[in-house]
Amino acid sequence: MAAEPSRISVQTLASGQEVARVLLPIGTQNAVQVEAEQVEQDTHGNTHARGKVRVTIRAGSGAVTTIVGEEIIAKRKVLDARELAAIRALDAMGAQGKRDAARDRKELARLKTIVASHGWPGVRFAGPELSQNAFTVLMRAPEKDLESLLPALREAHAGNDVPGAQLAQAEDRLRVAKGLPQRYGTQFASGKPVVIEDESALDIRRKMMGLPPMPAASGQ
Repeated sequence: MAAEPSRISVQTLASGQEVARVLLPIGTQNAVQVEAEQVEQDTHGNTHARGKVRVTIRAGSGAVTTIVGEEIIAKRKVLDARELAAIRALDAMGAQGKRDAARDRKELARLKTIVASHGWPGVRFAGPELSQNAFTVLMRAPEKDLESLLPALREAHAGNDVPGAQLAQAEDRLRVAKGLPQRYGTQFASGKPVVIEDESALDIRRKMMGLPPMPAASGQ
């Protein structure tokens, strides 16, 4: 019987708090080896290791990932049918091929279904690449759909599940579409930034969203 598709995540902790997480692509052949001074495994197959931890992950493709730290938790989650369908849909959104209005509508409809069932597909659910696919679809969406999906993106950002740069771009795009000044300077027209709200605090807002300072040459 074929192994069930699963997702492996490896969390590195400091003082009991997560400081980093690696999310591996979905696969059935990932093998995880944990070496540490203290290793505990629960009934769900999750491994909690402490003291000079070394985690080695060997994928079916032959790729090897090594993670080291003083406290690490390795988890394997078997995907249910709905989760697997969502992941496959997100993966298809990044496929090469003809890009037209019909494809955009179809992908937007899929994204809405995913968000309704699972929330915004951030890096914890989909990994960075597939989460970026979802964001790309969002930024192609009509104004009303962008506005309806933004709360889910904001919630994911509040949970450190999407980059601040993504939320900044989406917020700015919606404001510009509504005829309002943008807040983070991410939207341009004719090579220049669209009108920006309270420019004196622009770089502070950009820093809070993980964006670099606005280049001086880009000023209005």
